[in-house]
Amino acid sequence: MNKNEDKLVRLFPKYFELFQLPDGAKDEEIKVFRACKTWKCDRESFTPSFEEMGCDIKLCKDPTDPGEYSLSTYEKSKDIKRFVNLNSNYGKPYKIAVGITKKECGKVQRTKERIKKKNSHVDWWLYEDAKPCENFKMIEDFQAFLEEERANRGV
Repeated sequence: MNKNEDKLVRLFPKYFELFQLPDGAKDEEIKVFRACKTWKCDRESFTPSFEEMGCDIKLCKDPTDPGEYSLSTYEKSKDIKRFVNLNSNYGKPYKIAVGITKKECGKVQRTKERIKKKNSHVDWWLYEDAKPCENFKMIEDFQAFLEEERANRGV
């Protein structure tokens, strides 16, 4: 392992030893949406699923899938809307935050670059002690946001 690889490993949480970060993971600023369980831009709403499951590898569908360890975000508002509608963990009214994936917080990859996927899901592998919520703001009324977005597109 060279010095740069050693530094990278130390930036990620210890559990990153359980999987291989995809070659396509990179530093990229992407405007994304995140569903917030707490209805706030806080650490709890920006916790990767693996950490929410207590870092228990037995609860992973596929422990070799790097997506199991990332923070899920979406580039398109229609995809985050579909996600919250299908996921019973998010009560109405849904609280969605919008922000930018910052390289200081971790590496990102559009999931469809790695696996066959039709939506705009973006995996974000966070560094230890990253605070991605600081780069996001809550959308107060997501339904109104969607309607305004549609009107601006002329739909």
